[in-house]
Amino acid sequence: MTVTLEKPTSAWLANELDGNHRPSRENVVVAASQTLVDGSVISLNSNGQAQIYGGAENEVAAGIFVGDAVTTGAGETGAGVYVARNAKVVSENLTFKSGLASAKKTAALADLAKLHITTVRSA
Repeated sequence: MTVTLEKPTSAWLANELDGNHRPSRENVVVAASQTLVDGSVISLNSNGQAQIYGGAENEVAAGIFVGDAVTTGAGETGAGVYVARNAKVVSENLTFKSGLASAKKTAALADLAKLHITTVRSA
């Protein structure tokens, strides 16, 4: 599965690793029962599928979903792309799971920093 994005860079993405075929990005299967929008902070489930980061015990933020929104129903998967490494993002423009506590958001940003996805201040 390969997903190609033709749309311009999003407001949350300040800079990413440039080069052949956007080396900071990965294609991903979107897990069942998910709605991921451009800028959603994601984690990967035990099957390696993207899901909205929820801050569960031992859950690790894996990147940021990029592109058109993908909604999957129960038992169905979708296709998407996420920024997996080497990027600078505007944290105020990221999308987190509704109701996620500030401490969990901070933990997610720390996880992303380990992937060299760091934050910058908005202009």
